Amino acid sequence: MLIKCGFTHYPQKREEYRFFPKDRQLPSRIVILDGDGSITFDALEWLSEQGVPLVQINWKGDISCVGGADYAANFDLVKRQLEIQENGQGFEFSKWLILEKIKNSYDTIKHISDNSPEAQPMLAKIKEQADALKKNPPDNLGSLLAVEGIAAAAYFRYWYTLPLKWRGLGRKPIPQEWEKIGTRIGGTRKSNQYAVHPVNAILNYVYGVLEQQVRGHIVAAGVDPTIGYMHSNSSDRASLVFDLMEPIRPVMDQKILEFVIGRTFSPDDFILGKNGIVRLHPQFARYVVKIVQDIPEIEKITAGNLKKLFGRNISQKPRNSFIS
Repeated sequence: MLIKCGFTHYPQKREEYRFFPKDRQLPSRIVILDGDGSITFDALEWLSEQGVPLVQINWKGDISCVGGADYAANFDLVKRQLEIQENGQGFEFSKWLILEKIKNSYDTIKHISDNSPEAQPMLAKIKEQADALKKNPPDNLGSLLAVEGIAAAAYFRYWYTLPLKWRGLGRKPIPQEWEKIGTRIGGTRKSNQYAVHPVNAILNYVYGVLEQQVRGHIVAAGVDPTIGYMHSNSSDRASLVFDLMEPIRPVMDQKILEFVIGRTFSPDDFILGKNGIVRLHPQFARYVVKIVQDIPEIEKITAGNLKKLFGRNISQKPRNSFIS
């Protein structure tokens, strides 16, 4: 199969990639970032025969297309998923996921801040919520999410203290809010999908990649991704994927914070629309996504949580992704 990449800037040499049947270097999936173009039926058939999913992620971080991969749920696992949903074990599993998320959030802030005095109030608040969850566990989902919300507020409050480095501002100025990491609230004030800050735009892409990686592990295990325990269930919503993403988000965040703090950005890395919505330049988006693809911790944590849910090891080791 031949892949010809398009042009995102000038000057630029066209990149081409060739993959051969049953090649050991075949990627576990091919990810297209906010692109346009064409694909032949022969290519789709080839992907299906090789078992390589094709995933398209749009500029908001939403997975807009998944195709080219076989999926067959394991009947016994799906039956067990439904039993867990009905007998209360699903809520116990949800508490486990949120506790792990809060613990990982604490570790991320401690690592990024180097345990600095400025981070201590936020760390104390996050730890307080973890202790409360263990000592006085909530008895309903609303109370559980309230605990998670308090921890998340302290978690992101530290983010807002971190400055960003820029170059080329004399030629192309930036909004004052871009000088530090901004709020996760998007332009609609109800959703973080419509980014009004560069770091938010980066996270939208990264969380889209995280979603397709977790989805790949779930599907490979024969588990139904639509049967979850915290996020609302529907036939077109991968609720279990979003559930299992929760404890991994801080792990992914750490990689992004290290990248953001260490990089000197250019205004040309981003596209600011007339409506105030920020998008990543396509070439920069590819660079960002390659940084976080196939992080070993994602497989390890997902496999551990599936084992926690089902009481068995049902993980599958993936190959690397190809980002286009």
